[in-house]
Order: sequence, then structure tokens, then C-alpha cells
Amino acid sequence: MALNNLPSLNRLNELFEYRQGNLYNKTNRNSRSKKGEIAGTYSGRYGNVFIDGHPYTIHRIIFFMNNDYSPEFIDHINGNKHDNRIENLREAKRTDNQHNRALNNNNTSGAKNVYWSETKQKWCAGLRHMGKKISLGVFDKLEDAIVIVTKFREENHGVFANHGTFKGVV
Repeated sequence: MALNNLPSLNRLNELFEYRQGNLYNKTNRNSRSKKGEIAGTYSGRYGNVFIDGHPYTIHRIIFFMNNDYSPEFIDHINGNKHDNRIENLREAKRTDNQHNRALNNNNTSGAKNVYWSETKQKWCAGLRHMGKKISLGVFDKLEDAIVIVTKFREENHGVFANHGTFKGVV
């Protein structure tokens, strides 16, 4: 599903030039946006730029300027929301975007989709897939739990598989 709330491609090309993951102002757009300078700010998770009084995410503008369409979801392949190089942006579904999430901040095992069960005194491996909670087993060794969830993600998430801090099988 395309999002039609972006300015026209002509308007974007009139305002910006894309180079190496950044938008550069082609004109003095206001007192803070000078010609030749990098456009937008990074005050939150994503970079934003104002156009005609409305905020837009920089990665969405860059994707649209390079592909002439705007998908519902755009994924940052390497997970870095400030890396807006076109080769780091790809169209995604909501589930694809979730598969490519990094390790949660509240993770205590150091491994994505693995936690320690105090009651079982073992490592548990599991995740949500296609709306269902899936248990992949209970393990004595953390490494065994990591291997099983890594294999599951690779088989089921394809190019969107993100293993958190672990890049493949330990």
C-alpha cells in the first residue's frame, strides 16, 4: 500500500538533493535550513525534515526519491535508523520489520528470544511467529538455545532475520 501524503517527487527534487544517505537543501528554505547544508534533524528515533510546515521522515523521502513510490513500511537493513543510504533501505511488511528488530533493551540473557527460567532452572527459547507464541524448547546450555532460535529465524524470517548481538550460530 503506497502512502500518498508525501509531497510530489517534483517538489522533493526541487527542495533536496540525495547524497550518501543524506538530503541536502537545494535552496535556503528558512532561517535554519540553508542551501547546501544537510536537511533535517535527528531528535528521536528517525530523522525528520519539515516541508511546507509538515514533518516527514528522512528515510521515507529518500526511498521515495530513489524509487518513485512509498511503501507502507520501510526497513533499515542494518537496524541503524540514522543510516539512510538507499542501499540500507528496503520495502517491508510489518512482520518483516519486526523480524529485523535488534536485541531488546530489557534482555537479560544476551541472546534474542532466549531467557532464563527460575522455576525450571534452564534456558528457554521461544518467539512469536505469524501471530502465535512458539516455544522452541528448554535447554541446559545457553548456546543450545541460541542455536535453535537462530536456525528458526533463518528458516522462517529469511533476509529479515536479525539475531541480535549474535550473527549466526555460536
